[in-house]
Amino acid sequence: MTGRTFGVEEEFILADALTGEPVARGPMLVARADDPALATEFKQEQVEIASRVCSTMDELEADLALLRRRVADLAGSLGAVVIASGTWPGVHAPTPTVSERFARIGHEFGQLADHQLTCGTHVHVAIDSPEEGVVVLDRIRAWLPVLTALAANSPYWQGRDTGYASFRSVVLSQLPTAGPTQAWGDVDTYRRASQQVIDAGGAFDKGMLYYDARLSATFPTVEIRVTDVCPEPGIAVAVAALCRALVETAIARATAPVDVSTLALRAAAWRAARHGLTEQLVDPASGQLAPAERVVGSLLAAISDALEANGDLARVRDTIDRLVRDGGFAQRQRRLVDPTSRAGLQAFVVGPPTDRGPTSKRSWANPPARREGERG
Repeated sequence: MTGRTFGVEEEFILADALTGEPVARGPMLVARADDPALATEFKQEQVEIASRVCSTMDELEADLALLRRRVADLAGSLGAVVIASGTWPGVHAPTPTVSERFARIGHEFGQLADHQLTCGTHVHVAIDSPEEGVVVLDRIRAWLPVLTALAANSPYWQGRDTGYASFRSVVLSQLPTAGPTQAWGDVDTYRRASQQVIDAGGAFDKGMLYYDARLSATFPTVEIRVTDVCPEPGIAVAVAALCRALVETAIARATAPVDVSTLALRAAAWRAARHGLTEQLVDPASGQLAPAERVVGSLLAAISDALEANGDLARVRDTIDRLVRDGGFAQRQRRLVDPTSRAGLQAFVVGPPTDRGPTSKRSWANPPARREGERG
């Protein structure tokens, strides 16, 4: 049995294959690709891929692997590699993509827009109607910080360890429409409140409503936007399967208290971004702090019926168990990457080993001798 269709959008950073510095080759790469599955992003140092609409984890993983190979090959032809990290570890001054829309965003939001070189994974899950979608948004909102913690992959910012597992989440939270939202109650309230935000100048259109989860402005889906980009396609697929099961469970029954306050959700989201899987998280099942492993277990318990019905339970559980055991990708970055030299970033380069840039011992992509043998 397969459940609702789903799909994934992933954002990546482009780095020069020789120097390891971010390079503004995204528009050139997308133009060379001539493929609607590849798109430019807000900064020229980025590229985005979008999967097909898929029905199974196997189908989605195969599509993401194909797209990742495609974008890695194109980057290689331009002397670049593709990095899967929620933020760039080193010091950077990103280049805005040239478009009327992006220029307007840059002008209106100033410094907030200037430094937005961040990369996430956005999961789309099909819904039957906007009314159904609002029910989903209200019922899943308390669980979204758990997803943030699971996929946290951005501990560094401007060459320094921030102490956060997902500093991308912190950077995005500064935007006026980003973060947790209220419980909407019905689609009219959702639309009215969203229009009020636009009328107030917090967004230009529905595409700039950067809620943690929203009704897609383009597709008949709920779009869940809380996770950093994942180095491994299998992890991204597991996150997508969790999102699909959350949506399906929410439609079938309440998955957590709908009336939890937005302030409490902001605190839970902050804690997930701060600690990832290494400390206590807020357990939506109880509203109390609990060890991250137990909170992840609560999430799996809440949606296990949907995961099992889709044939995803064993695979998702194995993947999540590995993430929890290893402490997550943010901890891997801390073990492997030197943000000042970019040494160790090879572990976060997208594509098979033959696509991972130069192999000289002087290459930026190779860890220094003192890190040889270390595993993430």
